[in-house]
Order: sequence, then C-alpha cells, then structure tokens
Amino acid sequence: MLLSIVFSQHRSYNDKYEYRKKRHEVTLGVGASNCLTDLGGSFISDPNTEVSQIDFLRSIYDTDLAKSNFSINAAYIYHFKRKLNFRGNLAFAQIGADDAISKDPNRFNRNLNFKSNIVELSAIVEYYFAKPITGNKFNLKDVQGHKLAPNFLAHWGFYIMGGVGGFYFNPKGLNNKVYDPTSPLNDGFSSVADNQWYSLRPLHTEGQGLYGNKTKFQKDGKTYSPIAICFPVGFGLEKAFNGDMGLKIEASYRFTTTDYLDDVSGVYYNRDAIIDKGGNIAGVMSGTNSGWPRPYMAFVSNTSDPLPNGATPPDQSLIDVYGPRVYTTVGTSAEEGFVRGDPTANDSYMFFNISFYKKFSSHTKWYRNVHHGKNVRIKASF
Repeated sequence: MLLSIVFSQHRSYNDKYEYRKKRHEVTLGVGASNCLTDLGGSFISDPNTEVSQIDFLRSIYDTDLAKSNFSINAAYIYHFKRKLNFRGNLAFAQIGADDAISKDPNRFNRNLNFKSNIVELSAIVEYYFAKPITGNKFNLKDVQGHKLAPNFLAHWGFYIMGGVGGFYFNPKGLNNKVYDPTSPLNDGFSSVADNQWYSLRPLHTEGQGLYGNKTKFQKDGKTYSPIAICFPVGFGLEKAFNGDMGLKIEASYRFTTTDYLDDVSGVYYNRDAIIDKGGNIAGVMSGTNSGWPRPYMAFVSNTSDPLPNGATPPDQSLIDVYGPRVYTTVGTSAEEGFVRGDPTANDSYMFFNISFYKKFSSHTKWYRNVHHGKNVRIKASF
C-alpha cells in the first residue's frame, strides 16, 4: 500500500501535465536599472580593438555602473505549456547618465546630464530549457530511500525571454552648468546654476519644432513623444522552494524606438532661437556655447594623420590615459551645428531583478456527486 502511494505521488508530481494544476503565477521583484544613451559612459582609446569593433562589446564597455539606479517589477504569468509561459509585465524604474563622470574627454567637455523615470507595460514570452523539480507533494522518498528531487540543481530552472511593450519617459536635466559671462559668445546671456531639475522635452533643446533645424522634428512646435516602444530580451534563473513558491533572478535588455531617453540625439541649435521658444532656461539646458573657447582634447582618426591647424601635441600623461590619437586645441565643441549626440543609434535600457513568485490553482469548478441517493455539490480545483 505504501509503495503504491509513493509511486503514485512520484508519477503524479513529475508528470509532464502537472503544470495544468497551477497555471497562474504572480511575481513581485526589485533590482537595478541602467541605460545606454548618448551621455556619460566609458572611453575606448584605440578604435582598432575588438571591443570598439563589435557593437555588443562596445555597449557593455560603455555601460556606466556608477549611474545604476532602482527598478521595481510586477507580473502575471500564465503557464501555457510545460516549458512555455506568457507574461504580462509592469515595471517602474529610474535611469540616468552624466557627462561629468565620463572618461571620454569630448563627453566630459559637453557636460550634459539627465535622469528619467520609466513606466513600462510589456507582453513577454518565456521559454524554459530546464524546469525546476521540487519532489513530490508530501516530500516522500522512493523505494530505495532517496528523495525524488535530491540533486541541488534539480531545484533550479533556466529560461530565456523576449517580447514587446510600450513605455513612458520624461528626461530631466540638472542645471549645474557654469558659463563664463566675460566670453563674447555669452554676451547678454544670463545663466544661473540653481541646481534644480528641469523637464527637458518642453524646452526644445535641439531646436525640435523650430524652423531650419536638422532633426526629424521640423514641424512647428513638434517634438519627440514621451511614449515609445521597447523590445525586451533576456534570460533568467528560477529557484523553486516547493511546488508553489520560489525566486527568479533575471537580466534583461530593452531595445527602443527612441533616441531621446536623454534628450540628446543630433546637433547643437541656435541658442537665441531656443530661448525665444522655451525661455532662458531652455538656452541654459541646451548647453549651446557652454564650452566657450578653452583648451580641450580631441582625436585624429589614425595616429599617422597630421594634426589640425592650431593643435598641440599632448604630453605623455594624456597619451597614457587617452591613447596615441589624442591632441589638444583651443576652441569649443558646443557651437551651433556641432555634434551633440549620435542620431544613428537609438537609446536603450536594462534591468537586473530578483523576484518572488507564487503559483495558484488554475480554476475551480462545481461538480455533482451522487452520495446515498442525494445530489451533493463538491468543489474541486484543476
């Protein structure tokens, strides 16, 4: 009799249709967030290295861990097949970047920054290469005295995920920029570094919606949307405590359809026109002419190329840090028409989360049972 119970439980719990009994799952998790935008990041001195040639490796290298922030996620998961799940995911996070801590001298001289809240709703598919096994319902042993899930790794699962979603963002910039009032470029321009955060989208910092701008937003008053599409991809590990509860550790990356997570994409625009549209603070936050003529670093494409007119060979200390292509010159990289961002690559963000999950019975039905000649309604879950 006991052997019959043991084998029955073993067969039932490990049956490939066991997932049907608990199709529904909810998760709640916290973790870290980061982003890859035009601001901040690291610096690669040699363009011929493998890291600089491969986009994926360059993206990892350019991630600024010092600007990691928080993320919170909640999800409902439906177990469609034994190894295939459908997930509705809600995430809230904050991302940011700052040129002031960048190791790239051009970004450092640009001195722009941003932070933004992210609210994301996405539909995701999960596929498991390995599902965790938690033993039988009553934690019984087999006929040889072994637990039915004795291996530590048996309690772990591995999956990949991918999907599509939409998200809301609202980049803000910290007004900590210092302008030299004695510079002819700043004649009549009043700027006060009040260390306040300002929403950047309404300020048209790159001339979006202004006549003659070189962005795709050339209609009067038009600027980028605060809502964009994202494409989450990633992988995760699942640690089952029992048949109902456990933890998931997940790393995911979001490709997006916008290049304005940080409010930076194209070139500097005319500061006076920006001020006419968005006020004096718009001119300040645009960064235009913030770097009035001063010594700054730049780079030749190859070490064999001649230096531009007016350039000065760097000392060895700069070469040791930034590589052999560096040189110094006097000028500004923040004048109208100069490069402000990279419009050829959209921005992206990523999450690393640890989540707790709980599974629930699939559904409940009422059945009739004839007992001693009477109809009795009993409740059963499947």
